[in-house]
Formats: sequence, C-alpha cells, structure tokens
Amino acid sequence: MVPDISGIGERYDVRYAWRAAPVLGSVALVVMYTEAMLMPSLPKIQEEFNVTPADASWILTVYLVVGTISAALFGSLGDMFGKKRMLVLVLSIYSVAVTFTGYAPSFPLLLLARGLQGLGMAMFPLAFSLIREEFPPEMVPTAQGIVSAMFGAGIIVALPLGAYLSQSFGWRATYHTVTPFAVLLTVLIATYIRESRYKTPRPVDYVGIGLFALMASSFLVAVSEAPTWGWTSGQTLAFFALAAAAGAALAAQETISEHPFIPKDILNRNVVAATTAIFMVAYAFQMSSQNLSYLFEMPPPYGYGLDILSTGLYMTPMAVVQIVGAPVAGRLLWRVGARRMSVAGVVLAVLGFQLASAYAYSGVWTLIGYLSIAYLGLALLNVSLINLLTFSVPRNRLGAATGLNTVFRNFGSAIAPAVAGTVLTTFSTIAYYSLGGFKAYFSVPSTSAYSINFDIATAMFILALVPIAIAREVFTREGRAAAAAAEA
Repeated sequence: MVPDISGIGERYDVRYAWRAAPVLGSVALVVMYTEAMLMPSLPKIQEEFNVTPADASWILTVYLVVGTISAALFGSLGDMFGKKRMLVLVLSIYSVAVTFTGYAPSFPLLLLARGLQGLGMAMFPLAFSLIREEFPPEMVPTAQGIVSAMFGAGIIVALPLGAYLSQSFGWRATYHTVTPFAVLLTVLIATYIRESRYKTPRPVDYVGIGLFALMASSFLVAVSEAPTWGWTSGQTLAFFALAAAAGAALAAQETISEHPFIPKDILNRNVVAATTAIFMVAYAFQMSSQNLSYLFEMPPPYGYGLDILSTGLYMTPMAVVQIVGAPVAGRLLWRVGARRMSVAGVVLAVLGFQLASAYAYSGVWTLIGYLSIAYLGLALLNVSLINLLTFSVPRNRLGAATGLNTVFRNFGSAIAPAVAGTVLTTFSTIAYYSLGGFKAYFSVPSTSAYSINFDIATAMFILALVPIAIAREVFTREGRAAAAAAEA
C-alpha cells in the first residue's frame, strides 16, 4: 500500500501548521483533564446524591456510551459537512455540558449532563483528521505525537489537582475549572483553525446509524454493568444478545446500502490492524490505572497504603514518559516506519508489564520505573497506529476512519475496568484490623491478582502482533521524499 499523499504537490502553510498543532492538541488536554479529575470525586458525588455504587457507575457508563456513538457519527458527518464545523459544534455542546454538570441539582440531571459531555469523544477523530488533511505530510506524525502527548499532560495536571480540589472545595469545583478552558478552546478553533478542504456530501444512512448506536450502547452497558449484575445474569446476557443481533443487522445493512454509515473503502488491512491494536492499547492503559490505584491504596502488606493525592502524584512519571515519548516517536516515524515502531511499542509494553508483574511489591519507585517502560511502549503504539490509519485512507474518509478507531479505543477502555475489577474481586484474600481487641475483617485483592491483570495485558499485546504483521508499511523512502518535495 502506498501512503496517501494525494495532493502532494499542494503548497502547505507550514507556519499555520505549527501554530494549529497545539490548538488541536488541546482538545485531548481538556477532555482528559476533565475525565481524570472526575475519578477522585466519584465517592463524594455518590455521597451527595445518596445513590448506590451501582447507580454511581452510570456516571461513567452514560459518558462512554454517548461518546462511542458520537465519535463514529460526527466523524462521518465531518467527512460530509466539514470537520471544523462539526468540531466547533461538538465543543460548544461540550462547554455547556461541563458547566451544567458542575451545577447539576439532581442525579438524573447529572447523568443527562454527563451524556452530553460524551460528545467530547467526537473531538478526537475530528482533530486527528484536520491534522492529516491540512498539515504537510512530513509534519503529520510529529503533530499527531503532540496530540498524543496532550493525553498524558491532561492526566498529569488532573490527577493531583482533581484530588486536591475535590477534597478542599468539593467535587463541583473541579468542573468549574474546566468551563473557561472549554469556552476558550471553542473560540480559538472557531476563529483560527481552517475548514477541511476534503468533503464527501452524501445521503445520511439513518438505519445504519441507528443499528450502530443500538449495538454499541447494548455492548457497553453489558460490559460496564456485568461486575454488578454478574457476567452470567439474565440482564447481562440479554444486552450481549441484543448487541450481537444489532451487529448482525448492521453488517447486513451496510452490505446493501448505497451510502453506508461505515464506508466500505476504509476497511483495508491497515485500518483493521490499527483499530484492533488500539483496542488493546486502551485496555492496557485503563487496566494499569485501575490496578495501580488498588495496589497503591490498599493497606500494607497488601498494598502501599497511599492516599488518593499521593497515588495521583506517583502516577505522574508514567504520564511524563508519554508527553516526551509521543512527539519524539512522531519525529522518528518517517525514518523507522509505522510497523517497526508498533513492534517496538509492543516489545516495550510486554517487557514493562512483565517486570511490573514480577516485582509489584519491590517498592513504589521500582514499580513506577518498570511501568514507565510499558507506558513508553504505549506512547509508541499510539503514535504509530494513528498514523498508520490516517495515511491508509483517502483524506475525504478520514473522519469515518478515525471515528471507527475511537470506537475500538472506547471498547477497550470499557472492557478493562470490568475485567480487571472481576480479577481483583475473584482473586482476593481476607485481611483484618485490630480494634481494641476486636478484629474487623475485610476483603482485599491478593498479591497474585495484580500480576494476573498485568499478564492479561501482556497476552493481548502479543496478540496485537498478528494484525500489525499483516499491515503494509506506509512510511516509505518514496513517501518521505515526496513529502519533503512538497515542503521545498
């Protein structure tokens, strides 16, 4: 497969590209900042609204369901009507939603606001597509690396700050800090970012959209609620069955539709490889975050006995690795190639997670050091996979392709907490506190539970080598030469 360098003879505004990259990258910064700050606040939200843990889990579930559907939907709409137009629309709704969330007077209205916030996930495919469309090909990997680095930057800022704000001023204050940044970013993109030149006006496949929404929502609800309902409960199995039926109907609809919701011409081997592997990257990221939270906060000798704020601070080095590693990986991509960098990412991830599995109780900094190796691997994979995808489809199909990529990322993010939580619950042991001669018994994850979770992630990365192996390299010497000539 030859890299998509259509329009290579066009003149690009390099100065605009360098200025636009941080603006578009800030989309990831704002969304990750918001979501990471929410995590330490969940117990306080549950207490204020007097809801059960099962009810509180819907704060995350409704966001994920709406986000997954909107990523695919607005990605396709961006191809049809303009990616900047859709990005500004989504950001405007998102700004209103985060503001309303901070003032939500009741739990149902909080869930409504969180559902509207889910539209924020649609910003990722639109931003990635605008970078690929409007930036010189030689710059695209570096710019994508900057966007990937912003994911880590959002987490670095949010974890300690979110815990501090929630503890000191209440959980609503965390959302009040987001609003001005979301509004400012909306204004910057509306006034500064250029509209995409590549559009494909076509009829909207309403049936395909409906079936996709039904499939995605049923699957995500089943996975998210399975730890509460039980994996073999009637409710869980019913939602899985509904997802399977909707998926089958969607496949049939897309086969016969003249203008399918998921265009057939984007389903090449590179897109399949990138979407499959990104599922595993997202799974590993969410799993390790949950694993570490329990390991750090469980009382000794079952964990390290840290508070929430300390846990967030200790996770900072792993985010720093991503911030530094992603842009560097982008700069090296034309030399190394997407496939080689993906393989290098898998090797580092496997090495880091296996060392963490073997030495989970060897000290906090030892564990963080090993996981930083794994997170460097995740950074290499994030950059190489998104570029493998965006250079493998026509630029008038970028929204649909990157939207599909985001869908699979969300699936991995949804499955990880359910599976990791089940492992931590299943492989548990009994601990106790001595209180004035009385013993208070409670269940904690056993030492083997954390290793099992790391081992599952390791196995998934090894499996990721299969789709990577069948992908075709798009970063060739010829492609680099053509890209360089376009900038000359």
